[in-house]
Amino acid sequence: PHLFATLGSTLLGLLVATVTGFAAGLLLSQNPVLAKTLNPFIVCLNSLPRIAMVPLITMIFGLGVMAKIVTVWFVVFFLIFFNTFKGSRSDDRHILQFCQTLGASPSQLLWQVRVPNALAWTFAALPNAISFSLVGVVIAEFVGTTTGMGYLIVTSLATLNTNEMFAAITLLGVVGVGLVYLAESVERYLLRWSPQHADH
Repeated sequence: PHLFATLGSTLLGLLVATVTGFAAGLLLSQNPVLAKTLNPFIVCLNSLPRIAMVPLITMIFGLGVMAKIVTVWFVVFFLIFFNTFKGSRSDDRHILQFCQTLGASPSQLLWQVRVPNALAWTFAALPNAISFSLVGVVIAEFVGTTTGMGYLIVTSLATLNTNEMFAAITLLGVVGVGLVYLAESVERYLLRWSPQHADH
């Protein structure tokens, strides 16, 4: 039950952070004025210490799943956002001009050129995002929760149960490896058009 609680919060938080980070990165990459306007606020939020925010997030959202999801979002969002933003701005101008010459509409350029290119950069950030998601959830579970692998580690420390603590840490590592391999499988499927995955 502790593993399922941590895994569920990790996947939910990772999904929310990835979707919102991708959407925000794609939107701002196509709107330079909005990007320059929001840049100071983005840099400010990104500069805040993640771990120090966990008690504040817990005070606002309580001790349940929502606090874990918000913690993961805060840890992962900017990682996905900056990768997507840079990836979308690195679109090959020759390809865009060629597609426009062939009569591609703005929506076709968005969904068939910009989004796939940005996705490649987003997936490049996912292994680190998954690791940070697990770390964020476990840290959130250190603060007052009664379920999850973080709670199990804290109670193991309180009872000096070294075996249980190492078992929990090892299991988290195994789960992290499994999630990264799953993300790589999804990447190979969604980006099967790219030269990187064409031969696989």
